Amino acid sequence: MTQTEPHMLTLGSAKMTSLYSLFGNIQRELAGAKTLDKAAQTCADLLYHQFPDSLALVRLYATVPYGVLPQWNKDFVDGLAKAKQISVSNRTPVLSLMGTRGAKASWGDRKQSQGHVGIPLASSAFVESIPMVARLFSDLGVKLDWIDKPELGINTTRAEWSGLFHVPDAKTTKDQKDRFIIPAQDFVSEQDVKTVFGVGGSYGDANQTLFAAILFTKENIPKDVAEKFLPLVTTFKSGTTEMVKTGTMFN
Repeated sequence: MTQTEPHMLTLGSAKMTSLYSLFGNIQRELAGAKTLDKAAQTCADLLYHQFPDSLALVRLYATVPYGVLPQWNKDFVDGLAKAKQISVSNRTPVLSLMGTRGAKASWGDRKQSQGHVGIPLASSAFVESIPMVARLFSDLGVKLDWIDKPELGINTTRAEWSGLFHVPDAKTTKDQKDRFIIPAQDFVSEQDVKTVFGVGGSYGDANQTLFAAILFTKENIPKDVAEKFLPLVTTFKSGTTEMVKTGTMFN
């Protein structure tokens, strides 16, 4: 991995010129990735390396059909489905953890994730029961009816789109049902997480693959600053579209 430019002090102070330099570096590094999970890990590593004083955790997710998951991913999803009394099929999209990097060494290996390896999008009702995931899709402009009726397709405002997920205060922001958007309040307190934001988009492929990069920050990030990261969507998609098209998802 090539060395990035010197660390910027904070996310909030990042200038667009520096961010475009970072996105360019990510694009170059993605050229060496052979699978989507490798590309996602590369992206997570570079984002965290650039802002180590500002970030507690960086995670990249993508929706992957259950049938093409590695066996250990399937085992995790099976356990979750059994616990939540939901059913999955080979076609069920699973919001899968593809890349991770954070303040703890174990947060650099997705296989060590305790609870977020894969979330089966088994029904709109089940997704609505998970505040952060429901808010993620809502903020990205994705209506949940496509989960219950896949033939409808993912309903977005435009074919080539990118969206912003933004939780201004991880400690206090709640949804309309008075649930914390970030339910892991122990993690929020331990890491002093202030804002959580992310960017994501769709590949427009046959499996209607979505991806999202989510940053858990140790500083308050207003929405206009978070929006500076929207070009990351195009950067990541341009380096990974062929992998998604050919189904080359896991190393």
